Amino acid sequence: MKLSCLKILMLAIWLLTFSLQTFANRLNITVIDENNKPIENAVVYINESLAESIEKVVVIDQVDKEFIPYVTAIRRGSAINFPNNDEIRHQVYSFSNSKNFELPLYKGNEFRPVIFEKSGEVPLACNIHDWMKAYIYVVDTDKFDLTNSEGKGELVNLKAGQYEVLVWHPEQGADVSESLQTVTLGNSPQQLKFTLAQTPKFKAWRAPKGFKRRGY
Repeated sequence: MKLSCLKILMLAIWLLTFSLQTFANRLNITVIDENNKPIENAVVYINESLAESIEKVVVIDQVDKEFIPYVTAIRRGSAINFPNNDEIRHQVYSFSNSKNFELPLYKGNEFRPVIFEKSGEVPLACNIHDWMKAYIYVVDTDKFDLTNSEGKGELVNLKAGQYEVLVWHPEQGADVSESLQTVTLGNSPQQLKFTLAQTPKFKAWRAPKGFKRRGY
């Protein structure tokens, strides 16, 4: 059965709208320092608060007396599993206002995943190995990404409109709110660049990899 001209026109409009929403609304982000060098592991995200949280489990491992990965970004309500794949015991803790918790000395995977119900920064440490540091950043949106070694990240599946975009990094020298930029998305991908002043974090000395020391 042949389609009427009106139906053909309506179908064409729907296909065009779907195509624009599906392929065009992407925000490409670059994060650099004051020396124009790329910043890896920066969390880029939309400034919004979704009413619902999400139940998802991710992993922060412990290998060769280090947390892996160094930075983890999650949506509020997600849980993190902290397996210890070393042959020695670790203790994981955080005194953060966003999540105060402690996993006593253990090996293997003895504990249930820890749920993160509040947004914000959660520094991690091990009470036995002072150099073991990592960071969790909990956001209220499902639109977030981590920058790669080239300082590149992207936010996808964004509808046309105006957005506030924020960047967080462990060595950020200012409050995250000062990074805010506003961008208006139309029907084509856009670029956004952030320049962050950094304050390097102190990290305790550790023995070189492969160094044998019983119980430590």
